[in-house]
Amino acid sequence: MSEEEEKKSWNIVPGIDDMEYVEMFNLDPSVAYTPEINEAILKSVWHNNYTDAVAEGLPEDEAKAQADKLKLSGQMTVDKALKDRGDI
Repeated sequence: MSEEEEKKSWNIVPGIDDMEYVEMFNLDPSVAYTPEINEAILKSVWHNNYTDAVAEGLPEDEAKAQADKLKLSGQMTVDKALKDRGDI
């Protein structure tokens, strides 16, 4: 594999390197430059959404449902972006 292929950012935001997301979300660096980066980001955002909702007083089941709904929306966005740029 060439250096360029090894460093391909798989996140869906143009101009942001995968390692920036690793640092931003405190992710395992092994997900950088792999398709798994997007799932790791979605999981981290889900956790943040859930804990924030609970902290704001939402019951745990409602917080989970809200976080799940937002994650599904995020997953649909990721899937469309990857499809549109030909990665899936």
